Amino acid sequence: MKRGDIVIVVVPGELGKPRPAVVVQADELGDETTTVLVCPLSSAIGGAGRLRPVFEPSAESGLRVRSQAMADKIAALRRDRIRDRIGTLDDTARDRLDQALLVVLGLAR
Repeated sequence: MKRGDIVIVVVPGELGKPRPAVVVQADELGDETTTVLVCPLSSAIGGAGRLRPVFEPSAESGLRVRSQAMADKIAALRRDRIRDRIGTLDDTARDRLDQALLVVLGLAR
């Protein structure tokens, strides 16, 4: 798994159904961690502007429908909750997600 990969995950609680998510953890952490940081995706497009960038379906991403990254719902999941890799974000989409994460984490200036 690499940063920007889109994977199928099972997030416990309110997001408990299998859904796509983007790996947001730094590649430098490698496979040594017991958890992986992911940003869940949803096909229910709503508000939240720059906190929830929208991605179009493509062969590269593996997304079948227009999806919104929920940067405000970052989750640390055990590796056994991460299923198949279905694709990856392109550079432009990854940059938009990075900007949303900076805002959510209070790092945007």
